[in-house]
Amino acid sequence: STLARSSAASDVYKRQAMLSARLKWLPEFTQRRREIADAYRIGISNPLVKMLSEPQEPGSHVYHLFVVTCESRERLQAHLQSKGVQALIHYPITIQHQDPCLSLERDPLGLANSERHADICLSLPCHPQMTEDDVRAVVDAVNAFDGS
Repeated sequence: STLARSSAASDVYKRQAMLSARLKWLPEFTQRRREIADAYRIGISNPLVKMLSEPQEPGSHVYHLFVVTCESRERLQAHLQSKGVQALIHYPITIQHQDPCLSLERDPLGLANSERHADICLSLPCHPQMTEDDVRAVVDAVNAFDGS
């Protein structure tokens, strides 16, 4: 119906307006995420928690996620949750094991690195509204993890 199309078009325009307004914050949000990532790299010293390699060009990463790896990922996640820190497993299933990709040809030996990473990676909070106290709480919680 014409009414439904008009309503749908109105929704699209509203979303476009909202996204356009948010774009002006993108540089500021990206800078804040980089500051948080720097604080994590400086502050996290737990040998049980490994950080991914830093980008070769600092300005090339926007830190949409800040991913760490840990052999005891589920225990680390539970520990962080107990300290009020939400850490998420964003990619629990590698792409080659997801339904849309099951029929694609791939190395019969598998993709050991990606499968291993999927088993041990965890994303720490890295959103631009985090305060310095929030960042410190994440660092402290990660550093307090003893593996149990």
